[in-house]
Amino acid sequence: MRKTILLLLLLLIYGLQPALVSQSANVYAEKHTDWKNVAVKETKKRYPLSQVLFTQKIWDNTKKNQTVKQYKVTLREGMKDIGVFVTISYDAKTEKIKKIQVLEEAD
Repeated sequence: MRKTILLLLLLLIYGLQPALVSQSANVYAEKHTDWKNVAVKETKKRYPLSQVLFTQKIWDNTKKNQTVKQYKVTLREGMKDIGVFVTISYDAKTEKIKKIQVLEEAD
């Protein structure tokens, strides 16, 4: 009888409180490519001695399985500021890069 009362008392005390330590929700970050970093890396390949001032996404477009994104990367090389447009086209499902264009902004 004492064991039953003790068991019921323990169930009431611990059974009604959420077990935060024993049960935790698993949170998984979605794996995706940071296209802004890809644009900066491609720009640094062309301008290895330059310093990146800032990067801005200009536009993106998705049609069927292909996505195209364009970024403007502003660089400083010596005393000159350079604007570079980087256009990345990739497969939307696999995120495999199809084409990358790097064009310097006209003065």
